[in-house]
Amino acid sequence: MTATEPHIDDAPLAQLYRDFESEHLNPLWTQLGDLMPMTPTSRAVPFVWKWSTLYPLAQRAGDLVPVGRGGERRAIALANPGLGGVPYVTPTLWAAIQYLGPKEVAPEHRHAQNAFRFVVEGEGVWTVVNGDPVAMRRGDFLLTPGWHFHGHHNETDQPMAWIDGLDIPFVHYTDTGFFEFGSENVTDDSTPDVSRSERLWAHPGL
Repeated sequence: MTATEPHIDDAPLAQLYRDFESEHLNPLWTQLGDLMPMTPTSRAVPFVWKWSTLYPLAQRAGDLVPVGRGGERRAIALANPGLGGVPYVTPTLWAAIQYLGPKEVAPEHRHAQNAFRFVVEGEGVWTVVNGDPVAMRRGDFLLTPGWHFHGHHNETDQPMAWIDGLDIPFVHYTDTGFFEFGSENVTDDSTPDVSRSERLWAHPGL
Protein backbone atom coordinates (compact mmCIF):
# COMPACT_ATOMS: atom_id res chain seq x y z
CA MET A 1 0.00 0.00 0.00
CA THR A 2 1.40 3.39 -0.94
CA ALA A 3 0.25 6.83 0.05
CA THR A 4 -1.78 8.49 -2.66
CA GLU A 5 -2.41 12.18 -2.45
CA PRO A 6 -5.01 13.93 -4.60
CA HIS A 7 -3.79 16.71 -6.84
CA ILE A 8 -3.68 19.91 -4.86
CA ASP A 9 -3.11 22.34 -7.69
CA ASP A 10 -6.64 23.67 -7.44
CA ALA A 11 -7.04 26.49 -4.98
CA PRO A 12 -9.97 25.15 -2.89
CA LEU A 13 -8.17 21.90 -2.05
CA ALA A 14 -4.91 23.68 -1.35
CA GLN A 15 -6.75 26.03 1.00
CA LEU A 16 -8.42 23.04 2.69
CA TYR A 17 -5.00 21.53 3.41
CA ARG A 18 -3.77 24.82 4.82
CA ASP A 19 -6.82 24.99 7.06
CA PHE A 20 -6.17 21.42 8.20
CA GLU A 21 -2.61 22.37 9.10
CA SER A 22 -3.63 25.47 11.02
CA GLU A 23 -5.97 23.32 13.15
CA HIS A 24 -3.36 20.56 13.63
CA LEU A 25 -5.28 18.06 11.50
CA ASN A 26 -3.87 15.42 9.14
CA PRO A 27 -5.92 13.79 6.37
CA LEU A 28 -5.54 10.02 6.37
CA TRP A 29 -5.56 9.75 2.58
CA THR A 30 -2.17 11.44 2.37
CA GLN A 31 -0.52 9.22 5.01
CA LEU A 32 -2.10 5.76 4.85
CA GLY A 33 0.96 4.11 3.33
CA ASP A 34 3.22 5.35 6.13
CA LEU A 35 0.79 4.53 8.94
CA MET A 36 -0.31 1.11 7.65
CA PRO A 37 2.35 -0.30 5.32
CA MET A 38 1.78 -3.55 3.45
CA THR A 39 4.85 -5.05 5.17
CA PRO A 40 6.84 -3.84 8.19
CA THR A 41 10.12 -2.01 7.76
CA SER A 42 12.44 -2.35 10.74
CA ARG A 43 14.91 0.40 11.51
CA ALA A 44 16.91 -1.91 13.78
CA VAL A 45 19.74 -3.81 12.10
CA PRO A 46 21.48 -7.07 13.02
CA PHE A 47 24.44 -6.43 15.30
CA VAL A 48 26.56 -8.58 17.63
CA TRP A 49 27.94 -7.31 20.94
CA LYS A 50 30.68 -9.72 22.01
CA TRP A 51 31.05 -10.41 25.73
CA SER A 52 34.82 -10.35 25.24
CA THR A 53 34.45 -6.68 24.31
CA LEU A 54 31.62 -5.69 26.67
CA TYR A 55 33.08 -7.08 29.88
CA PRO A 56 36.47 -5.30 29.76
CA LEU A 57 34.71 -2.00 29.02
CA ALA A 58 32.39 -2.59 31.98
CA GLN A 59 35.41 -3.34 34.17
CA ARG A 60 36.96 -0.02 33.17
CA ALA A 61 33.70 1.72 34.05
CA GLY A 62 33.84 -0.08 37.41
CA ASP A 63 37.20 1.53 38.11
CA LEU A 64 36.06 5.02 37.13
CA VAL A 65 32.31 5.41 37.71
CA PRO A 66 30.79 5.07 41.20
CA VAL A 67 27.46 3.41 41.93
CA GLY A 68 25.01 5.53 43.90
CA ARG A 69 22.53 8.35 43.75
CA GLY A 70 22.59 10.22 40.48
CA GLY A 71 23.38 7.60 37.89
CA GLU A 72 21.97 4.90 40.20
CA ARG A 73 23.36 1.98 38.21
CA ARG A 74 26.57 1.26 36.37
CA ALA A 75 24.69 0.11 33.30
CA ILE A 76 25.91 0.52 29.73
CA ALA A 77 23.13 0.35 27.15
CA LEU A 78 23.39 -1.56 23.88
CA ALA A 79 22.51 0.98 21.19
CA ASN A 80 21.41 -0.59 17.93
CA PRO A 81 23.29 1.24 15.14
CA GLY A 82 20.15 1.40 13.01
CA LEU A 83 18.14 3.40 15.55
CA GLY A 84 19.88 6.73 15.13
CA GLY A 85 21.71 6.90 18.44
CA VAL A 86 18.85 6.15 20.83
CA PRO A 87 19.93 3.70 23.60
CA TYR A 88 17.69 0.83 22.53
CA VAL A 89 18.75 -2.63 21.36
CA THR A 90 15.45 -2.93 19.45
CA PRO A 91 12.58 -0.44 19.03
CA THR A 92 10.79 -2.09 21.99
CA LEU A 93 13.65 -3.10 24.32
CA TRP A 94 16.35 -1.32 26.32
CA ALA A 95 19.20 -3.70 27.18
CA ALA A 96 22.48 -3.10 28.96
CA ILE A 97 25.42 -4.73 30.66
CA GLN A 98 25.37 -3.89 34.37
CA TYR A 99 28.52 -4.21 36.47
CA LEU A 100 28.59 -4.38 40.27
CA GLY A 101 32.01 -4.34 41.89
CA PRO A 102 33.18 -6.17 45.02
CA LYS A 103 31.27 -5.18 48.18
CA GLU A 104 29.26 -2.59 46.26
CA VAL A 105 25.62 -1.71 46.91
CA ALA A 106 23.31 -0.34 44.21
CA PRO A 107 20.67 1.73 46.09
CA GLU A 108 17.00 0.89 45.98
CA HIS A 109 14.57 2.56 43.62
CA ARG A 110 11.44 1.68 41.70
CA HIS A 111 10.06 2.54 38.29
CA ALA A 112 7.13 1.78 36.03
CA GLN A 113 9.28 -0.26 33.67
CA ASN A 114 9.43 -4.04 34.01
CA ALA A 115 12.88 -5.61 34.02
CA PHE A 116 14.72 -8.88 33.53
CA ARG A 117 18.28 -9.75 34.47
CA PHE A 118 20.42 -12.52 32.99
CA VAL A 119 23.58 -13.20 34.99
CA VAL A 120 26.62 -13.84 32.81
CA GLU A 121 29.60 -13.34 35.13
CA GLY A 122 30.07 -13.82 38.87
CA GLU A 123 28.42 -15.15 42.02
CA GLY A 124 27.46 -13.76 45.40
CA VAL A 125 25.11 -10.88 44.56
CA TRP A 126 21.60 -10.56 45.95
CA THR A 127 18.88 -8.41 44.44
CA VAL A 128 16.40 -7.24 47.06
CA VAL A 129 12.90 -6.83 45.58
CA ASN A 130 10.32 -5.26 47.90
CA GLY A 131 12.43 -6.37 50.86
CA ASP A 132 12.93 -9.96 49.64
CA PRO A 133 16.60 -10.92 49.01
CA VAL A 134 16.98 -13.09 45.90
CA ALA A 135 20.31 -14.73 45.11
CA MET A 136 21.84 -13.97 41.72
CA ARG A 137 24.10 -16.65 40.25
CA ARG A 138 25.69 -17.20 36.88
CA GLY A 139 23.06 -18.42 34.42
CA ASP A 140 20.11 -17.12 36.45
CA PHE A 141 17.26 -15.30 34.74
CA LEU A 142 15.38 -13.01 37.13
CA LEU A 143 12.27 -10.87 36.65
CA THR A 144 11.60 -7.59 38.47
CA PRO A 145 8.01 -6.38 38.03
CA GLY A 146 7.38 -2.68 37.52
CA TRP A 147 6.90 -0.44 40.56
CA HIS A 148 8.71 -2.82 42.95
CA PHE A 149 11.53 -1.33 45.01
CA HIS A 150 14.78 -3.11 44.22
CA GLY A 151 18.48 -2.80 44.91
CA HIS A 152 21.54 -5.04 44.63
CA HIS A 153 24.41 -5.85 46.99
CA ASN A 154 27.62 -7.75 46.32
CA GLU A 155 28.91 -9.67 49.33
CA THR A 156 32.03 -11.00 47.64
CA ASP A 157 35.48 -9.79 46.65
CA GLN A 158 34.69 -10.41 42.99
CA PRO A 159 32.60 -8.35 40.55
CA MET A 160 29.41 -9.49 38.89
CA ALA A 161 28.07 -8.55 35.47
CA TRP A 162 24.68 -9.27 33.96
CA ILE A 163 22.44 -8.25 31.10
CA ASP A 164 19.51 -6.00 31.96
CA GLY A 165 16.41 -5.73 29.81
CA LEU A 166 13.63 -3.17 30.39
CA ASP A 167 10.56 -2.12 28.42
CA ILE A 168 11.74 1.49 28.52
CA PRO A 169 10.83 2.25 24.87
CA PHE A 170 7.20 1.21 25.37
CA VAL A 171 6.82 3.15 28.62
CA HIS A 172 8.50 6.18 27.05
CA TYR A 173 6.30 6.06 23.95
CA THR A 174 3.11 5.79 26.00
CA ASP A 175 4.17 8.56 28.43
CA THR A 176 3.58 6.29 31.43
CA GLY A 177 6.95 6.54 33.16
CA PHE A 178 7.22 6.92 36.94
CA PHE A 179 10.36 6.74 39.10
CA GLU A 180 10.96 6.94 42.85
CA PHE A 181 14.12 6.76 44.95
CA GLY A 182 14.20 4.25 47.78
CA SER A 183 16.68 3.42 50.51
CA GLU A 184 20.36 4.30 50.06
CA ASN A 185 21.10 0.75 51.19
CA VAL A 186 19.14 -2.41 50.58
CA THR A 187 16.37 -2.92 53.12
CA ASP A 188 17.50 -6.48 53.86
CA ASP A 189 21.20 -7.33 53.44
CA SER A 190 20.86 -10.97 54.42
CA THR A 191 22.09 -13.65 52.01
CA PRO A 192 19.58 -16.53 52.05
CA ASP A 193 20.00 -19.46 49.68
CA VAL A 194 16.27 -19.33 48.96
CA SER A 195 14.15 -16.18 48.80
CA ARG A 196 10.94 -15.70 50.74
CA SER A 197 8.96 -15.88 47.49
CA GLU A 198 10.60 -19.18 46.58
CA ARG A 199 9.82 -20.62 50.00
CA LEU A 200 6.18 -19.60 49.64
CA TRP A 201 5.51 -20.53 46.02
CA ALA A 202 8.11 -23.09 44.93
CA HIS A 203 5.90 -26.09 45.74
CA PRO A 204 2.50 -26.80 44.17
CA GLY A 205 -0.53 -27.42 46.31
CA LEU A 206 -3.25 -25.66 48.24
